[in-house]
Amino acid sequence: MNTMTRISLSLLPVALGLFQCSGPASNNTTQMEVVAEVNELPTVRLVTEKQHVVSARDLSGNTILIFFRPECDHCQREAAAISEHLDAFSEYQLYFVGTDGHEASQKFARDYSLAGNRNIHFVQTDVNEILDNLGPIQTPSMFIYSKEKKLVRHLDGEASIDEILRYL
Repeated sequence: MNTMTRISLSLLPVALGLFQCSGPASNNTTQMEVVAEVNELPTVRLVTEKQHVVSARDLSGNTILIFFRPECDHCQREAAAISEHLDAFSEYQLYFVGTDGHEASQKFARDYSLAGNRNIHFVQTDVNEILDNLGPIQTPSMFIYSKEKKLVRHLDGEASIDEILRYL
């Protein structure tokens, strides 16, 4: 063995000792805890009627994303049930996400008495945004998120109002 190899081998235990876990911190030592923020909201781009673009990931508070089609009878029944139980949703921001244009969404909002509610928003996105971020989903498809941006429940397809309310 040459001298460099012997020196390297003799320093190996010292180097390994540097990478061992340290013991518990003493009361005199301050440690910073790094807490990673959890954000399970999708990165789907949402476009408001006034053409403002926001990522669903940037929404705050208790949030419900409802992917719907105005002509879908399952979506219509779910919207009617939500409209009849609006008080139960008062702590949530509901985003009805469509792909059929703002005019169709606004008509749907009026038809099911959802228009004009401060916590109900109708936005548009592109089908590819949905597929790229959520994969293929049924309509309606509801994603309920806590104010900590954690997914509470995904309801794929029409859900009864009792099932929806169970997760609020």
